[in-house]
Amino acid sequence: DESYPPRTPEVNTGSKLLSELRSREAEKRDEELRKLRELRETDALLKEDGGAAAIPERVAQRMGKRMVPFVGIPLFGSFASFIGFWYLAVYKDMEFQPAVVATTSFGFLAIGLLGITYSVVSSSWDNDRDGSVLGVDEFQKNVGSLRDGLSRTKENAVLREKMMGLSEDEIQRAIDGQEKRDKNNKKDAWME
Repeated sequence: DESYPPRTPEVNTGSKLLSELRSREAEKRDEELRKLRELRETDALLKEDGGAAAIPERVAQRMGKRMVPFVGIPLFGSFASFIGFWYLAVYKDMEFQPAVVATTSFGFLAIGLLGITYSVVSSSWDNDRDGSVLGVDEFQKNVGSLRDGLSRTKENAVLREKMMGLSEDEIQRAIDGQEKRDKNNKKDAWME
């Protein structure tokens, strides 16, 4: 009579994978509900205080000050080049192709347009911090903020689209259930 070691029940691989899949899907759904809650809180804040999304006065003035050199100089260059071509044509009897005059003026105006963009993006968006003279660090930081904002806008549009077919009660129940699960998970983590 041979004795065999006791058998441990085999875990069904399919059941384990299904359980993991359900867990990942629940986490994904809860994360989506957290973002939905944040979106609704932001919407409520903006509804309550319309000025919350406005550019602070100091930041707007800082942007305006940056525009003087970054826009003013190219704009002045555009006018000066046009007047220079006129002066050379009228008083020095030089001839220029109209395309040269137009391209030169347009080039300065395009630089001025880029200057407007750079002036806004290179200013410190922090109300309490002036930033550097050229704003290279601020430019990099603000471009990152713009990218984050654009991706958040895309996510918000997807969330709003998903919310369209749901009633307010359904949305609130889902958010409440997610908050309850979060509290339970925190409590469980604290007890471990």
